[in-house]
Amino acid sequence: MKIIIAGLFIVLAGVTTISSCNAFEINNYTNNQHNQNAAIETLDPIDKIEQDCISKTADTQEINKCSKKAQQLWKKDINKNLAELNKILSAEDYKKLQLSQTSWENYVDKEYEFINSLTYYTQGTMYLNTREGWRTEILKQRAFILREYLNTLKK
Repeated sequence: MKIIIAGLFIVLAGVTTISSCNAFEINNYTNNQHNQNAAIETLDPIDKIEQDCISKTADTQEINKCSKKAQQLWKKDINKNLAELNKILSAEDYKKLQLSQTSWENYVDKEYEFINSLTYYTQGTMYLNTREGWRTEILKQRAFILREYLNTLKK
């Protein structure tokens, strides 16, 4: 009798554990879906322009043009942020930012060289889109960092 009760207890404990794990996974999935939807709803205007452009075509070359347009817009955003930071920062601090920007530009050049090498080994035109996507992301990250600097200084 004790063995049966012990066995039932083990089964009950196992079922409870599985149920709580399933509830945790469902809750996590729901939270992740909510977070992804929030991210989709708050696209940066440049991202929106790129996505709208890409959604109108399935042609690789046209998709690349959309990404290159986004890259131009991110570069403009970077330059605009640098100009605004120049107005706010002291001459000494802006000089530091300029050195940082020069280092970042050197990094971008090397990163682009690597991306070109990496995609050289791949087959299929989709990797051309991947290459442009990586390039776009690099510029976007810098623009966001510069925006954060501005936001910090404007507080």
